[in-house]
Amino acid sequence: MTAQDNQEFAIRRVKDGFFLYDDNMDGARPEWVSIADNAAWFGTAEEAIAFAELTGFADDGELDNGLEVADRPWVWEEDIEPDEVDLELDREEAEGRL
Repeated sequence: MTAQDNQEFAIRRVKDGFFLYDDNMDGARPEWVSIADNAAWFGTAEEAIAFAELTGFADDGELDNGLEVADRPWVWEEDIEPDEVDLELDREEAEGRL
């Protein structure tokens, strides 16, 4: 996945804020999950809508009534927990060596 403008996208049900998910991402067993981190996230809004079509919740690029595309900032996992290389670069930058 490559995030568009540092955002990632999922399908959200407006009435309760639940997110669309499918364990195999094949549209065969879609379900609604309450926790955003458990949702199916995509690099573009178009990919999220295509997934909704695959699961039967959209047609011809239009989401069913009561659904919307949600977005959130996309974060690299290594930015959450810096590794030794990141920490060393931070130390060098603080010392003015970079």
